[in-house]
Amino acid sequence: MSFRAPTTINSSSQDNAIRGTNDDAVTSKLSAVNTGYIQDKYVKYFVRRPSKRPPIINRGTYVRNTGLDTLIMKFLEGGGENVKKQIVSFGAGSDTRYFNFKETSRKFYKYFEIDYPEVTSKKIAVIQKHKDLSDLIGNEIQIGKGGTEIYASDYCLISGDLREWEENIVSHLEEHHGFDRSIPTLFLSECVLIYMDPIDSNKIVQWVGENMIAAIFIVYEQILPNDAFGSVMLQNLRFRNIELRGIHAYPDLQSQKDRYLSRGWTRAEAVDINEVHDNYIDPGEISRISKLEFLDELEEWRLLASHYCIAWAYIIKDITTKSLFDHVEFDNYNRKKN
Repeated sequence: MSFRAPTTINSSSQDNAIRGTNDDAVTSKLSAVNTGYIQDKYVKYFVRRPSKRPPIINRGTYVRNTGLDTLIMKFLEGGGENVKKQIVSFGAGSDTRYFNFKETSRKFYKYFEIDYPEVTSKKIAVIQKHKDLSDLIGNEIQIGKGGTEIYASDYCLISGDLREWEENIVSHLEEHHGFDRSIPTLFLSECVLIYMDPIDSNKIVQWVGENMIAAIFIVYEQILPNDAFGSVMLQNLRFRNIELRGIHAYPDLQSQKDRYLSRGWTRAEAVDINEVHDNYIDPGEISRISKLEFLDELEEWRLLASHYCIAWAYIIKDITTKSLFDHVEFDNYNRKKN
């Protein structure tokens, strides 16, 4: 997605740079797949030039995907298959989560993906080229809006700008694609809100809190901009014309939680990637991935992992939906051992 740029930076140029992060993410995921960290037979379709990433990146990709998938699957499983639910993925890019969920028969009412038309049109071209992708979506696929959108029974790929969430995107989703404010909804943001001006991203959080009956936000993004590692991280991104506009507004785990709690959300949690790696992934899995390739940059791994977090928060208007969200949390394997 592209987001509001300061007047000193060319907006179009920065939008293009941010869209390029989609290629980085999907290439890193394919590297993790090819090295044996994760399973995903669909991601290869979205990578033009496969590249082997260093062990530190492969491990980070593994923890990121495993952590997010754990929370998302707990949301989908809550209350059983008869509970109607939907997922809205912001800046979905070349994400293949929908296809993996469909392959494993995960049930949802609708899975919405939103990104810029330059990104969605490329994704549609890949889907049309590979039958195993289109077969998972189903026979009743409609292509719309000049080849930038897909409408299907449980999948909608929408082109748009998140800065226009309330003005344009919500009405587009509701009027044409079945978005339902009354059912439990998961909003997913993987390094998307952080690229936005906080004024714009907070409007989305505020809108969700005020207009949804029951909703959960799951966010993956960078934190700790003010220490030495964080300063270098931001400098490296600026060299690529990428600005993390939200990182100073929400620079640590507590502020990530306060973003929701200060707006009346029911519960909020935030953990860094070190904690996910050390406590919330099955030790058998950690042992398995440790044997895939030697990770000798342990200090660098710890620093990198401390500068990324997963935050999640839910808001409910009806107490009967509380049980659907209370269990959306990580299992603590270290606590189990004790």
